[in-house]
Amino acid sequence: MRKRYDFTKSLIKRAGAFLLSHRAERRNVFDKSANDYVTQADRECEHLITSAIREAFPEDGFYCEESGEENGSSGYTWVIDPIDGTVNFMNSFPLYTISIALCRGSEAVMGCVYVPEYDELFSSLKGEGAFLNEERIHVSSETNMKRSLALCVPPHRMHEHLPYYMERYDRVLRAVSDIRSIGSAALSLCYVASGRCSIYYELGLHAYDFAAGALILTEAGGSFRYERRGEVMYDIKSSCPQFFESLLEMTR
Repeated sequence: MRKRYDFTKSLIKRAGAFLLSHRAERRNVFDKSANDYVTQADRECEHLITSAIREAFPEDGFYCEESGEENGSSGYTWVIDPIDGTVNFMNSFPLYTISIALCRGSEAVMGCVYVPEYDELFSSLKGEGAFLNEERIHVSSETNMKRSLALCVPPHRMHEHLPYYMERYDRVLRAVSDIRSIGSAALSLCYVASGRCSIYYELGLHAYDFAAGALILTEAGGSFRYERRGEVMYDIKSSCPQFFESLLEMTR
């Protein structure tokens, strides 16, 4: 496990350097579905990551955003989003990430989320805490929700769920100081983990969007819940523990 962890922290920075040096590829944009895009850089970055993992750990499996699932024989599965925040990336908005989690069976045991534009690496090995650039991080200790900052993301790919979302958005907005949406699920979870925000709520995510960030958040002392939406998507509710029951009530 430690070997895979150290390997991932090195690999994810190499993938980040690739994205920073291949900015032109962000202009090669393809439609996947309504309001869902992939760039040439997404595909090339994922290939860089999976090729390196296959060489180092050939018996491991994969669950990747662009190339899908591949079974392995080791019991380990790599859950990879090569660019979480593709719309940010293709518009030169700096808050995009590379997200890599490792699962043993169905349990996430390692997570790394890297922000290339700011050289910020959030990481965690299960049971050993959460870190930002090797410095330990913790969720916010704020006890007054009215002073807190929340991240709530509208269902930009599922406009049919907008009335449902807006009702809950209104409840959260009235309870906190202010709300942001930064366009990366992995980074949103890491921002809660590091105390930069206290709440994160979003509808309709895939496991590769949140697997690494959710482990980092819980290892930083945060609370996290996912609820199924359809066959392969999930609604995410997360916060520092002192606000979690209130969040569940506001978003029920």
